[in-house]
Amino acid sequence: MIIHYHVDRCWKELRDTSPGVPGERGALPRRTVYGDAPGLIPFGEAYPDKLVDPKDFKEVIRVCHEKQIFPVYHQHATWAPPGFKWDQNGLSYCWTWGGAAGLMDCRAREGRPTVLLSPVTAGYLVNWRNAGNYLDSWMKGATERGIAPMEYTPDPLSLNYRSYKAGWEEAALQYRLAEAWDTDKATMLQHALSVLATGTPLYIAYDWWGHALQCCGLRWDETVKDSVVWQIRNSHNEDDIIEMSGSRAVPDEAYGIRATLTEL
Repeated sequence: MIIHYHVDRCWKELRDTSPGVPGERGALPRRTVYGDAPGLIPFGEAYPDKLVDPKDFKEVIRVCHEKQIFPVYHQHATWAPPGFKWDQNGLSYCWTWGGAAGLMDCRAREGRPTVLLSPVTAGYLVNWRNAGNYLDSWMKGATERGIAPMEYTPDPLSLNYRSYKAGWEEAALQYRLAEAWDTDKATMLQHALSVLATGTPLYIAYDWWGHALQCCGLRWDETVKDSVVWQIRNSHNEDDIIEMSGSRAVPDEAYGIRATLTEL
């Protein structure tokens, strides 16, 4: 079942009922300009070499669903089949749950084998505390050290790295981020669609929510603001995507998880 939120009307309820840790913000506000983080490149370099024209939004979205280009179709074919729940379960670790989802979708896009990754293995970035973090910090860690498979963390919510199976750090090196695109907030919808239309997942954050997620598609709906519904993989125990519309549905920052660096 798809859950749809009109965020202009119910963003406070969404925020207040999210199972995060009181007083903690999971996704911290943007702190870099693009190009500062390893592998982070300005949008427009390499491909796509052209942004989708706004007059073509409706048709491009239609084609991306018809041809199953959007990452939402990667998820249901690989690591996140219907019924699978992606759940940070109260940890302030949305920044790594969202990033790991994007990394797995990118692997699916590249035709690599399905491997469920363990978000908590990026906990070293906050010294294994239950704390929020910056998206660019996760991207730097994912580029340099990677994310270990879930099989190495018997308790997928444990921040006690000493309880992880031996070899987890070496295994994580096989699941790294190679490159990510930055986007422009002023023209976020145009940039987001241009990324998603290549099959590339988006790693996103909302300042109002203090939350990081993964955007896996857009849907055209002329009854909502800007005629666009954002299709999002959350990490609050939903077993399917959530849909958000309204001005607050537009992310404050978004990065296209463009390529992985892995031999598997």
